[in-house]
Amino acid sequence: MTNTLSLDSFTTFGALLKYLRQRQRLTQREFGLAVGYGDALSDGNLAYHRCRMTNSQLHELIAGGEDSFTEFKRDITQRSDFAGEMIAFANTAGGQILVGVDDNGVIVGVADPHQIEEAIVSIARHNCVPALNPLFDHIAVDNTTVSVIQIARREGPPAENNSGQCYIRVGSTKRLASPQERARLLQSAGLVHFDETPVLGTTWDDIEIAAFERYYDRVFESALAQADMPVPKMLENMRFMVSDVRGQQCLSLAGLLLFGKRPQDYRYFARISAVRWAGTEAAEEIIDRKEIVGRLTEQIDEAESFVLRNTRLTTRIDKAQQTDNWEYPRVAVREALVNAVAHRDYSLDGAQILLYVFDDRIELRSPGALPNSVTVDNIRTHYSKPRNETIARALHNLGYVNTLGSGVPRMIRLIRASAGRDAEFEATSSQFLVRLWARH
Repeated sequence: MTNTLSLDSFTTFGALLKYLRQRQRLTQREFGLAVGYGDALSDGNLAYHRCRMTNSQLHELIAGGEDSFTEFKRDITQRSDFAGEMIAFANTAGGQILVGVDDNGVIVGVADPHQIEEAIVSIARHNCVPALNPLFDHIAVDNTTVSVIQIARREGPPAENNSGQCYIRVGSTKRLASPQERARLLQSAGLVHFDETPVLGTTWDDIEIAAFERYYDRVFESALAQADMPVPKMLENMRFMVSDVRGQQCLSLAGLLLFGKRPQDYRYFARISAVRWAGTEAAEEIIDRKEIVGRLTEQIDEAESFVLRNTRLTTRIDKAQQTDNWEYPRVAVREALVNAVAHRDYSLDGAQILLYVFDDRIELRSPGALPNSVTVDNIRTHYSKPRNETIARALHNLGYVNTLGSGVPRMIRLIRASAGRDAEFEATSSQFLVRLWARH
């Protein structure tokens, strides 16, 4: 996949929108192209080049009905409701509001487009916190005018109205974000790190001290017994122990998952469900399966072993020299596993990592959308922004993670050399999928 998207790649405006709906996460440039703004729109460039949506594109958009990216409004008389629609789009994946179109898709038009634009700018500035910056297009159609208002996805703190209510877009409607959804918005913006939250009910006794000793020895090149600070205080300084709302010391989520004796006793979903399917689809016949639990490092190592025992190893002897070739480059497999464990969204209760091995590919499905500012495009170019900073830092100290964002580009390079095709990445609002192809 390239870093740019041309309208020429799609035969219809609807086809472009369908692609973007499947992607769920838009770069600024893709968003501009989808909503009718031209090639001057690029990542990081807010100098938009106006390129009007045509009548046929507008009719096609209306015919598709309301969905995750499109809302119809007959008028804007309800300021708070209209502000909520803009906030919901800004907090989710961006979208467009068609003013002058009723809920049934009938074009009723607007009397004064200039007045509509001024009123919406006022709503965006005075009823949305922080203020939003909508884009406008006024399209003459059927002897009247439809105003198209484009709302880009926000980066940074989630938007809310001036009463402190936070909305998100779910399908074709807006709804108030639950406390958990608002927490995920804050986490996505990098304002809250869920891996540093306390795991209630845990204590110092839940630490596997031998695991922490190995960590301390690797990081400080010294025995833990020689440390000049009590271990509980050391764990607190490293954010592996934190205080709960009552002031009681608990393990943080990172501390539990990295050094806990039995992490799944408290977070049962922090595991990997591994399956070797017969054939190329997830059907009824299962060759091998395993629920992989334990500390994160143990999960990574065990998941790699599962892949190795369920894929082929070929050996070639040339001039008395033996060469072993795995069906998948081991470095690429390990990188994918480490990324899944390090960057998944641990705030999603009941959602575990899925590791599927097929005849022709490996698929890794990690719970959660990509964090704020991370896209399926920029991870290909050494961009790195960890969701779980404490976990990522610890895995880096243990030699599992690098901090230069080079892991994904290396994975792509290795799979391309081995399989003759690129590794694939898909992001939705609920999961991130990595697909590695078998050696050709």
